[in-house]
Amino acid sequence: MVTVRVPATSANLGSGFDCLGLALAVTAEVAVTVEPPDGNDHSLAPMITTAARAAYREAGRPEPAELRVVWEDSNSKRPIPIARGLGASAAARAAGIVAANVLMDRPLSDDQLLNVGAQLEGHADNIAPALFGGMQIVIRDAGDWLRLAVPLAEDLKIVLFIPDLEMLTRESRARLPQRLKREDAIFNVGRAAMLVAALEQGRWELLDASTQDRLHQSARSEQFPALYDIIDAAKDAGAHGGYLSGAGSTIAAFATDDVERVARLMQQAAVARGYSGRTMITEPSTEGATIIQP
Repeated sequence: MVTVRVPATSANLGSGFDCLGLALAVTAEVAVTVEPPDGNDHSLAPMITTAARAAYREAGRPEPAELRVVWEDSNSKRPIPIARGLGASAAARAAGIVAANVLMDRPLSDDQLLNVGAQLEGHADNIAPALFGGMQIVIRDAGDWLRLAVPLAEDLKIVLFIPDLEMLTRESRARLPQRLKREDAIFNVGRAAMLVAALEQGRWELLDASTQDRLHQSARSEQFPALYDIIDAAKDAGAHGGYLSGAGSTIAAFATDDVERVARLMQQAAVARGYSGRTMITEPSTEGATIIQP
């Protein structure tokens, strides 16, 4: 049996659509064994076993006849939410890939792990931090995925409002524009570059401008009309900037002070627009998928 601890992740960070992702200090522990399932499978178990089998194929090894998966959130009060834009699918796939690699005595390199995960996900902004932790920049180059870790300044907190509203990634992406005006592309490219530098240097005063976006958030707000009201409430409470996490529906805010107040005002803004949900205060994590057993 191999047990892997995997983090939740937050992707896009506003302006960095499909190329920026961040591991969070919210984790699950996933055990994978080469034996028949016991009938008590977690809803993400098929995703985990599919990823594990993809790793076996990548290594050129015979796939196990059967695999059993046990998923346990590391803290029952802070589970990784599903279909809320916090990388549950990436966590599941990272766990399956890493567990399979250990079961095979680690034939796959980090680059191969990333390529397998990104192929399954369809993009790499969540799977990269799920595998390797921290903040990751990812790009596609000639069929391969390249990544670069970004060291973050200290004291940064991530305040999350997690609605009861589900936003499925496939449906959310279907709403995105097929074409961009040149000025909109420039708007996002410049802000994504500034966002990376601001987070590394601790230039918190730049986060409001650099999390702004013209590529995906406006289209996705059609599913969640309270999006901008909740972001504005976070900033009114002292947050440095806010954004839709991944494909949604979670809204994340960067903060260094008054985080309880930020969480409270985000929830109040949601309730005022008729949306229920809960808040969570967390922080970036440098830990990606980690073997904890054996």
